[in-house]
Amino acid sequence: MTKFMRFDTTARNAFDNDEATYANFEKLLVDSARKQVKEYSAEEANAKIVEKFREALGIDKDARTPQVRRAIRNNQNLVFTIIEETVEEMIRTGWDNNPFFMEYAEIKNLALGDTNDFYVEDDSILSVSKISGNHHNMIRQRWGAGRHFAVTTEWFGLKIYTDFERVMTGAEDWASFILKIVDAVNRYIYDAVYAALKGASANLGANWVKTGALDVANKASLVKLCQDVEMATGSAVVIFGTRSALSSLSAMANVDWMPNSAKEEYYQNGGLLGLWEGFRVAEIGQGLKRGAAINSATVDYLVDNNQLYIVPVNAVNKFIKIVNEGDAQISQVSDKDTNRDMSYEYEYMFKMGIAVVFNTVFGYWNVA
Repeated sequence: MTKFMRFDTTARNAFDNDEATYANFEKLLVDSARKQVKEYSAEEANAKIVEKFREALGIDKDARTPQVRRAIRNNQNLVFTIIEETVEEMIRTGWDNNPFFMEYAEIKNLALGDTNDFYVEDDSILSVSKISGNHHNMIRQRWGAGRHFAVTTEWFGLKIYTDFERVMTGAEDWASFILKIVDAVNRYIYDAVYAALKGASANLGANWVKTGALDVANKASLVKLCQDVEMATGSAVVIFGTRSALSSLSAMANVDWMPNSAKEEYYQNGGLLGLWEGFRVAEIGQGLKRGAAINSATVDYLVDNNQLYIVPVNAVNKFIKIVNEGDAQISQVSDKDTNRDMSYEYEYMFKMGIAVVFNTVFGYWNVA
């Protein structure tokens, strides 16, 4: 039985009892959350979404909050299925469209039939940094030959406090509601990946870890580090870091001699170089850690602005391993004994695992 057939008669009739019509509605939900609806304005798209939700829930446009709440409670299968699938699609395609993850992440979505199995080729060094639970435990192993391994997956979750009711009553639009969930999940994933990456660098020998200011005096040292990684791995390398870290590279380059095409690229990239001394440069998106105080004397970033990574480009063994296992789930907490203010909470839960695996050396520069 398909998910559509598990909806009640009112919900199915809202979509003309046609799965294709429901699929078009799902597409509108995702496109609206991405702000990519072409047929309507953002306001019109949101109005159509709310109208269809109300029709599927069996309530009219004049329904007040208590009626909306009861309708949601009586149609949890419909509401939760739509939210789960929209968020899953947003996160999955977000990874696919993120240049950083496209370049360096091998992603397996077990819901799509993939198996939790990764292979790393034989080499002298293999560092595995695994994120476990809600803390950062770094695990390092050395294997003498190429082998298969699985990334451990665990449940993670977040709570949504009555927000869907705000969508239904017009206080918030659908795109904002979904992006709150997607942003929270992605922030955790990015934080975990960067923490694991930093942990992996702790396993490198002194030849591959350098500290110093990015100035003319240290330029030759950074070039040498890039060349050493290339020679050790037999692969071209890419230098990546945050915009702040990479801006130091730009300051070391004399752009006066560049052709006009390179100067134009430099200008369009906001002062960042696409190549530095012949080595490709890539930016890691920056963000603030959740809960960071805006009025604090210091800013708490997701990614350290004083780090550069010199990583071999290897399409076979991408060093970030992400497993999304099974379907996300939403449960509701609504009993009066749990929340004395009679409010509703929705718990969005997902099961996944993240590992950073290097079967060869890479370079790490700590900007002093």
